[in-house]
Formats: sequence, C-alpha cells, structure tokens
Amino acid sequence: MKTCYSLLFAAFASMILLFSARASSEECQVTFSQPVVSFGKLKPSDIAASQKNWNRMPAKEITANVFCPEPRVMALFLQSTAGVNGGVLFGQDGRLAIIADNMVVDGHACTLAKTTDRIGFTPSSSPTQRAFIKNNEGLVARQNAAPVRGKHMSFTLKIVPVINNSQLRHVADNTLLESNMAWELLTQE
Repeated sequence: MKTCYSLLFAAFASMILLFSARASSEECQVTFSQPVVSFGKLKPSDIAASQKNWNRMPAKEITANVFCPEPRVMALFLQSTAGVNGGVLFGQDGRLAIIADNMVVDGHACTLAKTTDRIGFTPSSSPTQRAFIKNNEGLVARQNAAPVRGKHMSFTLKIVPVINNSQLRHVADNTLLESNMAWELLTQE
C-alpha cells in the first residue's frame, strides 16, 4: 500500500482507494464494481461514531467478482501496508476497516471464512455471514464446513475509514489520505 500525506490549504481530508488484483490462474479474472473509491472531503460533521479518540466515518460498499472458466475453490487475499495489528493503513495514522459479506458462489449464498493458508485454504476463523479482514488474510466460501467450488464467486466489501482525533480536529489544512490494496486470487481444482 502506498501512503501519501501532502498538505494543502483549505478544509480537511480527501481519499482515494485503489484496488488492483492479480490471479494466480491465468484464465481466472478478478473485478471490482469500483476499482477507485473516493470518500471526498471528510470533516467532523461526517463522524458516524466515536470511541477513544477514533472516529468512524461514512462507509462505501463495492462488489468483488471472481470468474473462472472451470469450477475451482477460490481464495482472495488482501495485501496492503499494515498498521497496528494488521489493519489497513489510511494515510499515516488512519485505518480502513474492511468488512466482507454476502458471499455467493454460482448463484448460491454461502458462508465465508478467513484464511492465512495460501496452500490448503484452511480457515483461521469459523465460517460466518460476514468477516472483518486485515492485511494478508484471504476469504474463502464455505458450505457445511467444506470449501465451495464454483466458476463465479462474488461478495460485498464495506470500507470504513477510521480517523483519529488529531487527524480530524487539529489540522487546518487539507490532507490527502490514500491507501492502495492489492488482491491476490489463489485457486484449487
């Protein structure tokens, strides 16, 4: 993830979130409903919730889609510059909370599980309807405790900026907050 922090005179924060994807299987494709997500200017009046000097800002949702010509077990891994505890950095001090849900494979709703296993896709969490994911974690579809094979996998990503008080309240200039995330697709036949 590339971090850019530049000061300009005006109000406060603007953000661009860029997605890129690479597939380990040449014939599979990964797409996003919005490869570039902008939160526009973030200001104190936008705060959705606050806790211990951290402010949750309004979220954006996008859809991730994976297409393969043959049925496969698919795992999509997030890679970015990580902050404390593996969270995705947003600028120098902010974070992006990434929540995945609505997993569908070949038109059938599935649960999803997080994994850090890039070979066997062994779940690192119990299958659930939604999951908070961090840097170097992947998502795999599950049904009845087994990985799901399919040609098309899709899920929703909710991206929530979390900014500390010093970034939001004590800055007199505009600050550009940027985060780049790469997604790596790994498959099993």
